[in-house]
Amino acid sequence: MTVCVASSDLITAASRARLFAPFAGLCRVGIAVSGGPDSTALLILFDRWKRENPAAPVLHVLTVDHGLRPESAREADAVLDLAARLGHPAEKLVWRHDGPPPVSDIQAEARAARYRLLVDAARRHSLNAVLLAHTQDDQAETLLMHLARGSGVAGLAGMPAERAIDGVRFLRPLLGVAKADLLALLEEAGIPFVNDPSNASDRYTRVRIRKALPALAELGLTADRLAGTARRMARAEAALQSATDALARETAVNHGGVWSIDTAALAAAPDEIGLRLMVRLIRAIRPSDYPPRADAPESWHAAFRAGTAPRRATMAGVVLHLRSDRLWLYAEAGRSGFPELVVDADGDHLWDNRFVVTIAGSGGHPLRIAPRCPGERYGDMPAAAAASLPAVSAADGGDLPARLTITIRPIGPQSSAASEDCRSVAWQGDTDNLS
Repeated sequence: MTVCVASSDLITAASRARLFAPFAGLCRVGIAVSGGPDSTALLILFDRWKRENPAAPVLHVLTVDHGLRPESAREADAVLDLAARLGHPAEKLVWRHDGPPPVSDIQAEARAARYRLLVDAARRHSLNAVLLAHTQDDQAETLLMHLARGSGVAGLAGMPAERAIDGVRFLRPLLGVAKADLLALLEEAGIPFVNDPSNASDRYTRVRIRKALPALAELGLTADRLAGTARRMARAEAALQSATDALARETAVNHGGVWSIDTAALAAAPDEIGLRLMVRLIRAIRPSDYPPRADAPESWHAAFRAGTAPRRATMAGVVLHLRSDRLWLYAEAGRSGFPELVVDADGDHLWDNRFVVTIAGSGGHPLRIAPRCPGERYGDMPAAAAASLPAVSAADGGDLPARLTITIRPIGPQSSAASEDCRSVAWQGDTDNLS
C-alpha cells in the first residue's frame, strides 16, 4: 500500500510512524542512498523514525560507486560520512569494470549493476529488505514513459511498492511523497545532497518527460493525478494476474519445459487473459527479463480467434504449434540447433539457457547433454516439442554409470516481475532511480 504524506507532515513523528509502519516487524533493513535528494531524504526520515521507535529495524546504508564519473567515489564517501554521523553502519559498493566503462545503454547497464551489488549486500548482511527512494514524481514519469511505449495495464501500473529480486525484497515507501516535499525537508534540516548531471541530460527519455511535466500539470496531468492513476492500474493489474492464474490452473499443462493449453478454453477466455497466458508461457519456455513486443502475440491471438492462425508460428524463440484440441508451446531450435555439452563432473550444468541439469554419481564418466532424439514419441507431444528437451547419455555411446542420478529442471522467467504485459524495453532511471 502506498502512503501519501504531505510536505508539512514529514516533520511530524505521527506521519513518519504511518510512513514506515509496514517495516516495524523487520529486524534489519538497508537503504540504497546515492547522495541525491530523494535517497538522502529517505535516510533522514528513517533515521528520525528509528530514534522515535526503539524497536525499529537495524539500518544499513548502502551506496553504489558506479565509477562512471570522477566525482562518484567522493559522493559515495559523503554518504558514508553522513551515515557515520547518524550512527548507522554503511558500505560502499563499487561497480568494478573489467574494461572501460560501457558507453552504450549506460543507464541500463548501471541499473543492472546496482541491483547485483545491492542483492549481494543484502544477503551478506542478512537484510530483510532494501528500501528505495522512488517518489510520486518518479511514478508519474514512469507511467508516462510506458504510455509513450504503448504499454498495457502492467506498464501503466508503474513501479510496485514492493518487488523481489533473487529472493531479496525491495520496498518503495516514498511513492506517495512528492519530490518537492523531500527537498523542503532537506532544506529545513540543512542536509546537503548531490545532483547527478545525467539527471538534466536530454539524452534520456525520463529526463525529457520530467521537463515536460510542468506543462502537463497545467492541463491537469499533475504528478499526484498520474501517480493516482498508477495506483488504480496496479489494482487492475492484480485482478488480471489473478484471472490469468486461474486460466493457467484450469487449462495449461507443464510437460517439463514444454507447455500446452486447451484450445477451446483459450478461445473462450477474454482476449486480455488469453494473451497474458500465452506471454507467460513464452517467458517460461524462453526465460527473459521482459515480455515480447505486443504485436506478435496480439496478431497471432486475433488470427486464432478468427480461425485463421497458422498451424505453426514462432515468436520470441518459442514455437506455437496449433492442434485441434491443444496449443503446444516449445523452444525453437534456431539455425544452429540445440547445444550438445560433454561434461565429466557432478553438479549443475546449464543447457540452452533454459534447463539446469543436475548430475550426481557420474564417477567422472564423460556424459553428453543433448536434445532428445527427434524420432522418439512422448505421448501426445509433437515430435519437435520432445526434441526441444534435454537428455543425458554416455559420451562414448556406452551404458550410463550404475549410480548415476539426473535431475532436469526448467529455469523459468528470470524477471522478478511476473507481468504478462507486452512491452518493449525496461525504462531507464537516473541516480536515485534504482528500479
